[in-house]
Amino acid sequence: MNDNGTRPVLGDRNGPRAWVEYYLYRAVVGTIARLPPAAQRAVVRATVWLAMAIDTRRSSYAAIYIRQALGDRADDQLVKRLIRAAWFHLVEVVVEDANYNRRVLGPSLGSHYDVELSDAAREAIGASGGGFVVTPHVGMWEAAPPMLAALGFRPLSVVSRPPRNRPLSRFFAATRVARGYSLIHRHGAIEGVTAAIRAGGWVGLMLDQRGHGKTIIARVFGRPAQCERTIPVLVKRLGRPVVFVACYRTDRPFHYRLVVDEVLWPRDLVGLENEAIAEAISRGMERLILRAPEHYLWFHDRYRGVDPPTRTSAPPPS
Repeated sequence: MNDNGTRPVLGDRNGPRAWVEYYLYRAVVGTIARLPPAAQRAVVRATVWLAMAIDTRRSSYAAIYIRQALGDRADDQLVKRLIRAAWFHLVEVVVEDANYNRRVLGPSLGSHYDVELSDAAREAIGASGGGFVVTPHVGMWEAAPPMLAALGFRPLSVVSRPPRNRPLSRFFAATRVARGYSLIHRHGAIEGVTAAIRAGGWVGLMLDQRGHGKTIIARVFGRPAQCERTIPVLVKRLGRPVVFVACYRTDRPFHYRLVVDEVLWPRDLVGLENEAIAEAISRGMERLILRAPEHYLWFHDRYRGVDPPTRTSAPPPS
């Protein structure tokens, strides 16, 4: 246990096989990341082709999710295009992340970002009481925390579920700590999140995956889905703002558009049940996803375990 009583953010599988996997990952991703752009694109295309051929299940999940999110706009051609784009985006993010610390961190950090900061977000930063930062798996989400900290969202922690491979999880943790934020283990995160926010800090959360454990049913893109129960409870209990963030990739390598969007204030949530709070949080993420649907990981199996409603088409969030 850490000094604050939370779990270390490390995997639970060690031994010779784990180390072989670790060195293999470092060698493969590191080699691809150092390739010239043309060669790198060729490897990414081959990797995407192989992944799509092997893992058809994720593509099936994505098709359901896309059709629900986009409604009548999601014809077969668009669905196929967005599934393929999601695979490309996943592989490109992994490769880009391997070079991020070397290419971006340092005195020139700000030159890698265009920042869109809402007035509400400025107010939340100025309040100096900490809160929640929520982002979906859109754009280069791993690039958001360093710039958020530079804007005043500090101290910053991020709730993370590490890979089971312990050496790899240790490497990922060190990489992220170098970006200026700490990690809170996803399992048993209540204590860590509560302590961080009560100390005036900010906690980053990615809440666009299907909930596990104790869940509640709330609408995601208009359709009932299993969502995390813990976060609405903590939002009500701690009474701190929820700020919605997305860090989009641009056409320039290692250059991002950081959008610090709307804010849910405690006063907005007075009298709301947990399900209504979860839906309000979902709507905030939906807005950010629809700003760049080609840069979103549509692979989350959001609706499994919940009977579909009679009507499954959903209008875009307001």
